[in-house]
Amino acid sequence: MNKADRPYASPKTDVAQEAMMSDGARRDIQLVKLLTRLPSFRATLEPASARQIALAYGASLLIELVAIWARFVIDPYLPPGFPYLTFFPAVILTGFIFGMGPALLNTVISGGVAWYWFIPPVQSLDINAQSATALIFFFIVIGIDLGLLRLLLMAYAQQMRAREDLTRHLHLQQLVSEEVDHRLKNLLATTSGLISLSQRHASTPEQLGAQLRQRIQAMGHSIALLRGSLHGGSTSMRDAILSSVEPLGLTLGDRLSFEGPVLRLNGSSIISLSLIMHELGTNAFKYGALSRESGRIRIHWQLREEVGGDDEAEPTRWIELTWEERGGPQVTPPSNAGFGTELVRRLAKSYGSDCKLDYQPEGLCVTLRMLADTVLASQNE
Repeated sequence: MNKADRPYASPKTDVAQEAMMSDGARRDIQLVKLLTRLPSFRATLEPASARQIALAYGASLLIELVAIWARFVIDPYLPPGFPYLTFFPAVILTGFIFGMGPALLNTVISGGVAWYWFIPPVQSLDINAQSATALIFFFIVIGIDLGLLRLLLMAYAQQMRAREDLTRHLHLQQLVSEEVDHRLKNLLATTSGLISLSQRHASTPEQLGAQLRQRIQAMGHSIALLRGSLHGGSTSMRDAILSSVEPLGLTLGDRLSFEGPVLRLNGSSIISLSLIMHELGTNAFKYGALSRESGRIRIHWQLREEVGGDDEAEPTRWIELTWEERGGPQVTPPSNAGFGTELVRRLAKSYGSDCKLDYQPEGLCVTLRMLADTVLASQNE
């Protein structure tokens, strides 16, 4: 994961969160930020570049040279038996700041320098019991220290990954909460509009109740698709249409056919599309092609691009969906728009355009144009 891709909170969010924390928690955060700046800790989260690796080894060699110089300076003042006095802190400091690789390099150099100049017989690489014991002791102690340091770095990496996961999950939870709130408001607005339209076109309370019941059931099927999208599923144009007409007993086969590319819909467009398809299907069963056994419906859609008057402007993408009925009774244009027609036209406006109802003698043909940017799911959904 790149640094830019990590789901850390924004600086303003960090400031607000730190203001609500106790002094101890605030100190812990400052310590974590300080450790993150060290190459050894940073390398546990993201790979170091070649330049960073070269700088780390160069700086570690500089630390080693200082340790060697200091050992020669204090050698006249030390009693026998302290060959590694400046090398222990040099190796540990190197590992803590620059990581395991530079620390191991300094370990080898420190052992060789101490063996040649500070372990009897000096300026000799002969091995005897004294030199062997001193070298074994040095490498055992350094191994234990670097092992503990390695465990510290691993624990730090796990803690940071856990923090990133927690931040990502909290961010996702906030997004889901905002999305549910947004969709609930849209659902309530749609329900309110259905009630208003039904009141104007229903003559009896029973008729009003029947109309509302059918359309709320259609909304229920679309909400099931919404719930799937919130849990990481995808909703295609085909699935959204099919789920809206299946409650009417209409399934793919001789009487219903689909044709069009695979298009994934965003959550905000599913309810309106489901209500439109359910309304057209209900009308087809009552008065249109599906009122006869020979009737059939063909639904097809395509994605188009249209260039505006400005040649430099990006083309506008439209989805053109057509509901075509054939094999039913002869169609004549209605004298006035009923509830279904008004509902379909009102819902179609939410897609950035109007729908065209063509009452052809051989069957109704409805063309719905939708702005692709308002209907299609983004890459992250």
